[in-house]
Amino acid sequence: MCLGIRHCIGHLRRLSLMPQSATHSQKFPAEKGGPGARVRVRANGAATTAGCLCFSSVNNFRRIVDNRTNKVYDESLVVAVDDLDKRTGAAHFRALRGDMDSDVVVLTEDEIRKTARLTPELIRAVEDGFRVLAQGGVATPAPMMFFLDAVNEVDVKAAWVRPWGEFSVKVATGFFDNPSHGLPSGNSILLLLDALTGTTRAVLLEGGYLTTLRAGAAGAIAAKWLAPTTARTLGVVGTGSLARCHALALLMERALDCVTVYGRNVDRADAFVGRLAQATDAKVTRAATIQELMERCDLVVTCTSAHEILVHSDWVHPGMHITAAGADAPGKQELDPEILRRADRVVCDLRAQAISQGECQHVADDLVNNTSIGLTELGDIVAGRASGRVRSDEVTVCDLTGVGIQDTAIARYVVAKVLREQRSDARERGN
Repeated sequence: MCLGIRHCIGHLRRLSLMPQSATHSQKFPAEKGGPGARVRVRANGAATTAGCLCFSSVNNFRRIVDNRTNKVYDESLVVAVDDLDKRTGAAHFRALRGDMDSDVVVLTEDEIRKTARLTPELIRAVEDGFRVLAQGGVATPAPMMFFLDAVNEVDVKAAWVRPWGEFSVKVATGFFDNPSHGLPSGNSILLLLDALTGTTRAVLLEGGYLTTLRAGAAGAIAAKWLAPTTARTLGVVGTGSLARCHALALLMERALDCVTVYGRNVDRADAFVGRLAQATDAKVTRAATIQELMERCDLVVTCTSAHEILVHSDWVHPGMHITAAGADAPGKQELDPEILRRADRVVCDLRAQAISQGECQHVADDLVNNTSIGLTELGDIVAGRASGRVRSDEVTVCDLTGVGIQDTAIARYVVAKVLREQRSDARERGN
């Protein structure tokens, strides 16, 4: 089947005008009162409308059949696609003519790092993903996780974003003996694909870099809607790359005066403090205990791989916001479950995922039985469907597990940025 026909069939499937099981030849009527499937073709010098169509490819002969009259038109005669919305109609007219750009963008981690930096623009791109998620335009299958040799971990996440016409699939690995061989323990590949044809748009060998950026962006988005506007003190529990990205994103989005850091390893914590201090004008210090950090701060983010309580309920004070970003798998935990039970507002990135993998897994019975905890998705707040912080003295918690829409959003952002830069370079060379 030729590329143009595949594009058009993919579009009609997306509009539910054509069964998913259709193969080389399939009839489908235009949907009355909805998006039509009519195509205007040029025949005998006049434009004719075909309303009930059969797309077929036999021995590479491309044809469009009007099922009402059984007339057969060569694809080259197509002049327009009617009754499709303006946003997709033009693209699929080009698809029928076979002149859509089919280049695949392939980027290494080094190339991605040169192109994608933590910026307000990137954060807004991820925020837009949460908005689309809340509006019902995203299919997010449950993450898949499995282990190799009982130690090495493989995680797969995906999201199909209908309004964007794209979907992403990410495979992330954790091979924890790698450092002894001089290799990073984590790795990741992110694919961006066309949701109409299934063709690959981009292969991003991101090595976990984009995953970290989109996680930090989500933390900044959560703080935008949930942290008190008067918060000037940030507490960071953890000293890895995730903690650094969360801290930098919050410093970028909020006017913070002080950052307090806690890490179990004092040397690593001091090194983290030194690096962070070079990136901000805010005062950066290390706390001896998490309790000390909690007493100092109004806004706290936890970024560890802990499987036990680190932050106790007694340490939480009125007006505090906590973003829990470490628990992203069954068994992981950073917060005392009583914090969630006492909080005025508990928010998550995706309800089903938070209950199975996030901090919310430890209060799952309360959530399922709806006895004491209300759980709101962040996208609903971004989209204006739910409230964020209402009072200055509220205790708010956001449980972030990382969802596929973030991967699709950041992949889309990176690919668009790369293509813009390539076009700009081409224009400069042309001059």
